[in-house]
Amino acid sequence: MKSIKLIMAAISFITGLSGTLQSQYPDQIQRDHVFVPGGNWLVTAATGIPYLGVAELAYGVSDRITIGALYGLTPNVEGYGIRARTILYQHLDNFRIYFCVPVIYYPKTKELGGEPWFLTRPNINFEWVTDSSFRYKFGGSIIAAASQPSLFASERNEEGFKGGTWNAIHGGISFPLSETIMFQTELSAVLNGFTLAGKDWVGGPPVILVIGVSYTIK
Repeated sequence: MKSIKLIMAAISFITGLSGTLQSQYPDQIQRDHVFVPGGNWLVTAATGIPYLGVAELAYGVSDRITIGALYGLTPNVEGYGIRARTILYQHLDNFRIYFCVPVIYYPKTKELGGEPWFLTRPNINFEWVTDSSFRYKFGGSIIAAASQPSLFASERNEEGFKGGTWNAIHGGISFPLSETIMFQTELSAVLNGFTLAGKDWVGGPPVILVIGVSYTIK
């Protein structure tokens, strides 16, 4: 509980800091850390829980669809994957609903019976944007994990990774640090129904924290 309180205090500090930064940018600027216009690139670097580091190179397929390649590193394993997102609804420049789904592959690990496994987290986000590009959102997701043998009906280790399904709720904020750089942070609570996930959760503490920056290549 102490770690969660510290995380919430850090987010509160960041929220206060963002209010100061907002006044530095004109109203017409609309920065974005999730989507880029078609034909443009977006680079993201982040840290948090359970990942020590995450990197993504994303491409704007269109103004409403962005797809990226992911690499992540935890204390125990590294993962590789893709993340696709699409805008479902857009109201002017101040509100949108978008869908995002990462699929991550993890090589063999001693901690999970020596089997490679996959994790996916389809999520929906409701996001508001101020004139100065300060963004805040909330949303929900389903998290599913399964071993490669169980997915492809191949021979598996009986003591290997059993997989599982969880749900999560999250909230986040982002704001511009420059004309091309956005700061972002997001905090998620991982749940089994309406209670925090237990020891079956593959990520350790039932919390997912992301703190990072995104750079739009124009």
